[in-house]
Amino acid sequence: MMNKRFVLTIIIAVLLFVNGKSQEYLTGFTGGIPEGNIRESKNDVVATLPFFDDFTKSGIYPDAEKWQPGNVSVNSGFPYMPVNYRAATLDLINKYGKVHTNGSSNPFIADTLLSVKIRLDSVGNHALTPADSLYFSFYYQPGGFGDSPDRDDSLVLQFGHGYDEVVFDTVLQNYVTLRKIAWHQMWATEGQSYESFVDECDDNQYFKKVMLPITDTCFFTEDFYIMFFNYGTLPTTLYPNDRSNMDQWNIDMVYLDMNRSIVNDTYPMVSLTNTAPTLLKRYQSIPYKHYRDNPIKEIDNVYDVFITNLDVNTHEVRYTCKVEDNNSGWNYIYNSNPLIINQYNNVGVVKNEIVMGDFIYPYNLPVDTTSFTISQYVSVVDEHSNEVAGDSIISQQKFCNYFAYDDGTPEMGYGLVPNDTYMAVQFKVMKLDTVQGVQMLFNRTLNDANYNFFDIVVWRDNNGKPGQEIYTLNNQRPVWNDSVMYAFSEYTFDEVVKVNSTFYIGLRQRYSKSINIGFDASIDNSQYNFYDAGNGWKNSSFPGSIMIHPIMGKNSNLVVSPENHDNNSLDLYPIPARDFVRIEGVDASVYKEIVIYDLTGRLICRYQYTNVLDINDLQDGVYLLRAVKEDGTFKTSKLMISK
Repeated sequence: MMNKRFVLTIIIAVLLFVNGKSQEYLTGFTGGIPEGNIRESKNDVVATLPFFDDFTKSGIYPDAEKWQPGNVSVNSGFPYMPVNYRAATLDLINKYGKVHTNGSSNPFIADTLLSVKIRLDSVGNHALTPADSLYFSFYYQPGGFGDSPDRDDSLVLQFGHGYDEVVFDTVLQNYVTLRKIAWHQMWATEGQSYESFVDECDDNQYFKKVMLPITDTCFFTEDFYIMFFNYGTLPTTLYPNDRSNMDQWNIDMVYLDMNRSIVNDTYPMVSLTNTAPTLLKRYQSIPYKHYRDNPIKEIDNVYDVFITNLDVNTHEVRYTCKVEDNNSGWNYIYNSNPLIINQYNNVGVVKNEIVMGDFIYPYNLPVDTTSFTISQYVSVVDEHSNEVAGDSIISQQKFCNYFAYDDGTPEMGYGLVPNDTYMAVQFKVMKLDTVQGVQMLFNRTLNDANYNFFDIVVWRDNNGKPGQEIYTLNNQRPVWNDSVMYAFSEYTFDEVVKVNSTFYIGLRQRYSKSINIGFDASIDNSQYNFYDAGNGWKNSSFPGSIMIHPIMGKNSNLVVSPENHDNNSLDLYPIPARDFVRIEGVDASVYKEIVIYDLTGRLICRYQYTNVLDINDLQDGVYLLRAVKEDGTFKTSKLMISK
């Protein structure tokens, strides 16, 4: 269960701010959502029974075959112990990652999750009626790893149905029939703290289930709709940078079907609820050369796997974890002994300790960077194996040129007050190395109130705390990217910074407003987080990870080397480009994204991969265009733009 000290400390921090004292604090996180990836709904999309979505197969948006375009994101970062992996999150930001323009300190409607048209008039040749025992169910959770909605906030569910209305058309000068939608509020709940919510849940359950019968005959039409939306409130505060994303609600396992019963309602599925572990002891990502120098010390082959059994019966299952090197063909397979998993309705989420005793990533690969695919599987192995679905989760473990404590998803934003305060994160290298720059992810606030100057600082170690400053990069500002949900900004140092053993890297906030750097609340590395608000260095009181990645090595990651790209050319046409650039000489099916840098190595923008890239939003100049594969390998070429 999440540490209850987390919320309590936030309250204490707020009280200290009011009294004018120095303190660290957290706010909600916002991030840009790539507009180009919003999938437009089709006019002819019509869903039929059963209508089911557990959000595991969605991208970062709800499935366009089931939900209409909106502002809701699908993720694994905000929900805590979901019924199965991932959930849909409603919050206070729009699809561009900005606080809704109608936001205020009074409750306002924020996000909406609206289904496509669902046929409830018939199933095949069978006409549906209330006698068919239709039920709609879902699971929900306030806050999770994010911000808990206040009591003035709420989550609302409405059902809609089509109806005909005869109106007079002033153009045609005649009466016409229009098809409209009538909405009925079916359920709502007010906001509450995550801790009080979990206290009300059954043991080992962190979501509550809502199950509603559909009996009103008005809903048995060819155009039935489901709509969730949330009311949120922005704080009234002297610090504008606090007016950010917050009031999260997580929704999972949406299910509408006939022949269901409220007293014995189950789903034939055994699910994994958490992503694969990194199998690293301290970091989520580490440069391969540092892992290679001390692999035994870096490996953690004991971890917990969480499983839910949503079926009516107890099941015997087997858990499998397969690790594959994406370059050499090396692999490792772990199969558990049979595990007995009782029903979720009785025992909730089941935790099992996994011990991969002899596992170790290979440490003799002749490369500087590499990556591994980690596949988790859970399958039913008893007599019901053909009746109950299992589950799988695939993830990537990369050994790139940076250290990272976080998993890339920021549930909060971290900051300090007043001005001239410092935050720092501790890192430890296995050998003498250089820091060439740093990646950081910044929270976006209402009207970009945290767009302030800061300094990037590197320190030596002084008995487990930051000591002597060895490098400072002055007068930097947050960099955001509206085309990517969670985009790290890259800051390149202007000189070589040598480090050995333990070092620290962080920020000096030059102004009284918090800089709001991303904070991963789901992975606790508070022992490596430090702050100095004028009274000396102290450990952070918040469980989580400040999202700072030191980039290691003498050469910029933009330098193409045999270890991180293939030898085929990347051809751009036309040169110079004006409105678009065409990428030739590559197989589009194996590439994931396009990343644009300026010539200093600063990240400008990211795009989903396409062979024809619209560059109207880029100014004249020379850039570096990188085409990146799923495994992290890439090709780079100069892009010249002249309009």
